[in-house]
Amino acid sequence: MSEVSNAELIKAAAGKVAAHLGGYAAVWTIDLGLRSGLFQALRDESAGLTARELASRIHGDDLYVDVWCRNAYAAELLELNDDRYVLPQAVATVLLDRDHPAYAAGTTMVFTGLRDVFVDLRQRMKTGERIWWDTAPREFVDAGAESSRPFYSRLMVFIEQREELRKALEAGGTLLEVGVGYGSGLLRIAQKFRAARVVGIDGDTHSLAQAQKAFADAGIADRARFVRSAFEDYAEKAVADIALINISLHEARDIKRTVASLHGALRPGGWMVVSEFPYPAAVAGLRTPPARVMTAIQYFEASINDQLLPTAAFVALLEQAGLKDVGAVELTPVHVVIVGRQP
Repeated sequence: MSEVSNAELIKAAAGKVAAHLGGYAAVWTIDLGLRSGLFQALRDESAGLTARELASRIHGDDLYVDVWCRNAYAAELLELNDDRYVLPQAVATVLLDRDHPAYAAGTTMVFTGLRDVFVDLRQRMKTGERIWWDTAPREFVDAGAESSRPFYSRLMVFIEQREELRKALEAGGTLLEVGVGYGSGLLRIAQKFRAARVVGIDGDTHSLAQAQKAFADAGIADRARFVRSAFEDYAEKAVADIALINISLHEARDIKRTVASLHGALRPGGWMVVSEFPYPAAVAGLRTPPARVMTAIQYFEASINDQLLPTAAFVALLEQAGLKDVGAVELTPVHVVIVGRQP
């Protein structure tokens, strides 16, 4: 009986490993489909396309595209009608609708962009060497900006539903974002609330240049200003009605000082909005798909000498800083918002 049980355990373990390998293949299939325009071409043909027709649409190689189609079908990303591959509408939304709250293409590209980090970790596991954003792979940094889009989409809904936040912006208040990145989220907020003014803070010169260009291209540069500063060193006082930091507070080199900086930037009665990952507080909570995604992100976080934190840690930080009415709302299994009010 013990030998049979051991054989069954080995079979189950092999099945788990095989599933992980299949998932890895699916991630690269998604990446290739996005970057080669394959998903986009299929979205435009509701009746579907044969592999050869699809190759023709993207001016690609027949064999490579045929292999891609079979992989995408195996991963349940495509359906097959006779010999025509069809992209389901729901999959198209998740992979191609950049403003949808469920958009996941950016996260996929984060994972493929991590490849250099994983390769370097073969040595860093022993040397303990760390990096910072200015030396991180540029593809990964770009993917990180793209992966933030659904977080902003959900934040937009959150702000609209919170009366005190919505009214502050509709009345011409100022929203300050620390860790503005390429500015895509801040731009969407500025475009939604036409009376509001915005301030973007970031320590990365390249990111700030991209954010300034985005506002200039949109024709609303007059309602925005940008400041180059490390999160914890930002020192302006009483300049904002809302201080926002989106999936970046855990990366601050000094989290307590960063919260203090945001606190100081608020006008009386203003609100701090911390958008973060709800990382499980205990190891036992890691065996869910959302937690596995967050745990994988920890490889990069470790590379810059930090880690994702549980929601309770952020609540405590805001309370310790003197903010009132602190509370947390979980928007999705990978997105929580913590808010607190300046007295």
